[in-house]
Amino acid sequence: MRVTRTRRTRNLVVAALAGSLLAGGTAAVVGQDLFNTDASAEPAGPADTIANAAASVSGGLPAVQGLKFSLGDRSVKLSWKKVTGADDYRVYADYSCDNTPRSAGTYQLVKDHLGKQTEWTHQNIAANCVNYAVAAVRDGKQGALPPIGKRVVVSMTNRDHTTAAQRYFAAAPDAGDVIARTRVAPGQDRGIVLARAYIRNKDTFTEAIGDHRGWTADPRASSKVTVAWNTGTGEVAVYVHKSCAAGTSLPNGESVQAGCKDALPAAFVPNAASVGDSSSDRRNLISVSRTGSGGLSIGVSAVNSIVTKLGRINGQLTLAPYQDTFRVTLTADEFPSWEFIRYPHFVQGAPVGESRVIATRDQTDISALTSGRQSTCVSPAAETLHAQNPMSC
Repeated sequence: MRVTRTRRTRNLVVAALAGSLLAGGTAAVVGQDLFNTDASAEPAGPADTIANAAASVSGGLPAVQGLKFSLGDRSVKLSWKKVTGADDYRVYADYSCDNTPRSAGTYQLVKDHLGKQTEWTHQNIAANCVNYAVAAVRDGKQGALPPIGKRVVVSMTNRDHTTAAQRYFAAAPDAGDVIARTRVAPGQDRGIVLARAYIRNKDTFTEAIGDHRGWTADPRASSKVTVAWNTGTGEVAVYVHKSCAAGTSLPNGESVQAGCKDALPAAFVPNAASVGDSSSDRRNLISVSRTGSGGLSIGVSAVNSIVTKLGRINGQLTLAPYQDTFRVTLTADEFPSWEFIRYPHFVQGAPVGESRVIATRDQTDISALTSGRQSTCVSPAAETLHAQNPMSC
């Protein structure tokens, strides 16, 4: 039976929706079609021709009830209640985060031939939001679809990724610091990766000349030299902090520094790691190149802007793709410390940000900068949400 709408009813519904949106609602899960009480009134598109035709068959199956979901890594596991008489099920989806939900009659078919199973996992989802509707089928004839599907927020933009992107690829450096930017070929978006060498607070000397901190995944934390790589866009930046003769950390976390000198220029060159401590080049040298596996090879030769006789920070590292992250191999001076951190582009339910530590390597003493002592270290098999993830050396 066709339902006739009055102007007054439509106005009340529109007013209710407007009030919800002004109050910050997202209409994520809606139990009825707000604008169309008769699905057949909407013109059928290519994706819903089968659905509309089958649902109009006399004696069709009722709409599926009890649709539930659980989130995985870029995946959604759906489950629903069994429909009596059904011998198959079809799953429909709409990839949209719109505040005003769309009619399920316009969704596209994403899975059929499920037989009598009442669950299915949708994997490798690129969208941030997916709206789902499930229909029961008997003898090839599909039952009713609900007017509106159920929304699942698969992921949201990671705040730490946004902070890192602004810091290294958009903003000017802090006073006295230096930044240089280049590009390599874009690739699979595994987020933004930082490789940074910093002087960790371990004694009075390192507290005075260092970065006045311990292990942290903060995207803005101080380091002597940071190489940032946006894996999706191919953007690469090197950020060099100014050198200071003395400094300390305040109780509120801020640092006070004295006797500072602006960082020396940063430049991208071939094979930076081969530049030895005897070099007279007064620049911070970086080399970057894509590897055959889709990773990144980085060479570093950074220099103190106050006392060059302290030696250069030399290192060669390789980021090799591993599942959703990277494995790191580092051959470098045993001073200072190194952190390798990944900020995924999208995360599930992390409005305050999410930082994944691929690996960390501690420092010995500053004499390692001129002694030629280097070590080769590899990252653990899994990254962690903790600030420290020691490498094997």
